[in-house]
Amino acid sequence: MLKATVQKIRNTTIVRCQGRIVVGEDLAALRNAVSRHSCTDVVVLDLADVWRVDAGGLGILLGLREWAETNSIRFKLTNVMPEVQRILKLTKLDHVFEFWSVREMFDLLCRAHSENRGISDFSTKPNVMVWEPPAA
Repeated sequence: MLKATVQKIRNTTIVRCQGRIVVGEDLAALRNAVSRHSCTDVVVLDLADVWRVDAGGLGILLGLREWAETNSIRFKLTNVMPEVQRILKLTKLDHVFEFWSVREMFDLLCRAHSENRGISDFSTKPNVMVWEPPAA
């Protein structure tokens, strides 16, 4: 089962994915979870907990990238696991996608923190939406 958690920090939407991005999973729901956030400058797909992507999953990633480009939104991948990185290299898509660096993440968090000084629950109550596909 594919699970996505969406968090918005400043002008960046981070989508943390868990599971597999493969045919048979509810890939349309992932597309919908991302495309709901069109009022953002950057969408980052965090793939730290994604251990497998197949051709259908690559198609969804490319579709999300195209949607973002059409809407003047930067689309980036981060925390790509070795198996997924291998698939991206084999298909030469590692040159197509932008990757979000650790430095970019820290810059975003530092800017957000400096803008929210004096708010004690900033780090404990982020704006988070969890999406899980319906049980089959």
